[in-house]
Amino acid sequence: MGSELIRCARAVVGGALREDFGFVVDDGEITDAGDFASVRARHPDAYVRAFPVDRLIVPGFVNGHSHAYQILLRGWADDRTFEHWRDDALYRVIPQLAPEDVYWVFVAAFSEMLAAGITTVAEFFYLNGRGNQHAEAAIRAAQRTGIRLILARTWMDAPQAPPEFRESIEEAVERTRELRAAFPHAGVCVAPHSLHGASEAMLRAAAEFAREEACDLHVHVAETPAEVALSRERYGVTPVVALDGFGALSERSVAVHAIHITEHEKALLAGRHVRVVRNPTTNLYLGDGLGDIVGLLARGICVGLGSDANVKPSAIDEMRAAAYEQKAAALDGSALGAGAAFRLATSEGARAVGVAAGDLRAGLAADFTVLDASSIDPWSPPVNALVYRGEDAWVQACFVAGRRVYTGEVSPLAVEARREVAAIGRRLLLE
Repeated sequence: MGSELIRCARAVVGGALREDFGFVVDDGEITDAGDFASVRARHPDAYVRAFPVDRLIVPGFVNGHSHAYQILLRGWADDRTFEHWRDDALYRVIPQLAPEDVYWVFVAAFSEMLAAGITTVAEFFYLNGRGNQHAEAAIRAAQRTGIRLILARTWMDAPQAPPEFRESIEEAVERTRELRAAFPHAGVCVAPHSLHGASEAMLRAAAEFAREEACDLHVHVAETPAEVALSRERYGVTPVVALDGFGALSERSVAVHAIHITEHEKALLAGRHVRVVRNPTTNLYLGDGLGDIVGLLARGICVGLGSDANVKPSAIDEMRAAAYEQKAAALDGSALGAGAAFRLATSEGARAVGVAAGDLRAGLAADFTVLDASSIDPWSPPVNALVYRGEDAWVQACFVAGRRVYTGEVSPLAVEARREVAAIGRRLLLE
């Protein structure tokens, strides 16, 4: 297939509106970009795909932290404390999933994400206690839907976790290596669950694995005050300090949540070049607390956003929630602006999970989302409109590596997945 030149009457590039903008796609990558006339002159033979003025082209959104199977908890598991939600809902339902169940639940969740303009997802996956079959099903679901996947394969050995989540260090090492070898394009990396989900020995082993394999390490950290108290009781220090002592903080590390942390811990994250993924909608939903995104950014820490429990997997909702929570926490309407929130879900979000995407410029993956711009007031900057007034219904198409994977309508595959998931839900929750 030859080069394709995408002509955008309106596009958001580098966080700013560009008119009559063009970019060339070759083998899934953007190889040239700029004013359309100039790009066209350099590529006179490229096929042109044009989007009119009532469409806004933006980089594909990045979902930096997801548990896709938690769509099964929506509705009936609402309005609980974190501990009851985890123990009575999560631990009750998710261990029952067979690999085929995982496949269909993930197809449904990934289809929802694509319909919300999300083109990359980092899936924190912990159904590994019986081997890699469940993880392989999740990878197949990503391949089938077309979403770009980073599979953060979780390691857990805490005795209170369900046996379907637990494995020995030796099993985790061997199985993760096997999964990385079998699926080199699935972005498989290591994800020791947390200070309460993995032992010190397992956390140290995961850090060593990440160094040896040169892969990222995702870890939940300081999500709740109870986790901070447990860290102090068990290790005598706060969570970030404990992880640092285990060798688990480096430029390869992705700290998920990082809500209840001290100024010293923020400085430690910055000094170790750790990236952070915040999950404002889930943290508000579960009553976890308000993280200091503004403070992290001020220290030069890369921050992305994730949908976590997938109450509603929407990057637009996450951007809005991030901006609103920071404004409310600071009692300052200028605390986190629309432009900064947009970067958390695009360029910075991509950097946070280690993918070369998140903007419409040469050298990055050709991942982009097409929005209906007809609801944007003519006097409104498009990014402001998207963050504060945007809706998932504005998403008209998604492209991953230059290939259209969402067409603006519910696909037959998504319809089939919803039917299968309904049957799974009835079996696990109603019977």
